[in-house]
Amino acid sequence: PHSPHPPLLPSSPLPLLQLWGAITQDVAGKQMTELADLAASGVVGFADGRNLENLGLVRRVLEYLQHAGKPIAFWCCDRLIMSNGVMREGQDSIRLGLPGNPAISETAALASVLELVAAIGTPVHIMRVSTARSVELIASAKSQGLPVTASTTWMHLLLDTKVIKSYNTNLRLEPPLGNPSDLKALRAGVRMGIVDAIAIDHTPHTYEEKVQAFAEALPGAIGLELALPLLWHYLVESGEFTALELWKALSNRPAECLGQKMSAIVKSEKAELTLFNPQESWKVNRENLYTLSSNTPWLGQQLTGRVVQTWC
Repeated sequence: PHSPHPPLLPSSPLPLLQLWGAITQDVAGKQMTELADLAASGVVGFADGRNLENLGLVRRVLEYLQHAGKPIAFWCCDRLIMSNGVMREGQDSIRLGLPGNPAISETAALASVLELVAAIGTPVHIMRVSTARSVELIASAKSQGLPVTASTTWMHLLLDTKVIKSYNTNLRLEPPLGNPSDLKALRAGVRMGIVDAIAIDHTPHTYEEKVQAFAEALPGAIGLELALPLLWHYLVESGEFTALELWKALSNRPAECLGQKMSAIVKSEKAELTLFNPQESWKVNRENLYTLSSNTPWLGQQLTGRVVQTWC
């Protein structure tokens, strides 16, 4: 009988895990881990996956890891400026009656990190870029020769604050979806290479964690099986991106940001490949998803385009 799932699992054994080290103990943002020991033990990079409020700590991290030769990833967000904001501040947040998270919660923190990079010279990767002003700051930093790379998430390239009128809690993200001007700037930034990579930021939640009022729901959405079909449909088929521009932002440019080498496609050698059928139609439901969670605003919708096979 026909399986409801395509064979997404790799056709060859998975490679050895590449582990990242936490920047701070218990990922609490207060005290550095033993960075030198972690670097010597073989971790491939450092990140907490959350914002670091203490700029003095960020400075020491950059100084300690200056010569480690491993990527360091930061999410720039000032929680004090963010306050209780749950969507990007603007006309839509006022209209919908939801607490606004101002763009400066991101850009103020980003500007501070970029100043530290300029002073110390340690390469960094900026995760979860979500505002037009952030794109400007990163472009300026790169024009000055600062060792900075950046990524945004796939949902920030497809949706903006207009869609939150549905109050669908699967649109509750951190950072929040941007205003229309942010979406436009992010797309242009990816095409120009200012924003180097598109990240999935796959964040599964249970049904109970999302069946809340919008402001109370935990932030995040799944995306591993959905990002490519939707990005292809809205960016490539629309003619805004070429297929090559999208593939680069999803493959070799992310690898470069993480200090990884792309394996060449050579006969009889292992390769990392994805087979994508842009014409296959399928419905997003719990039975058709490999992930055990279904927190996505596309649940129940019919999509065109699906990953058929992966090799690694």
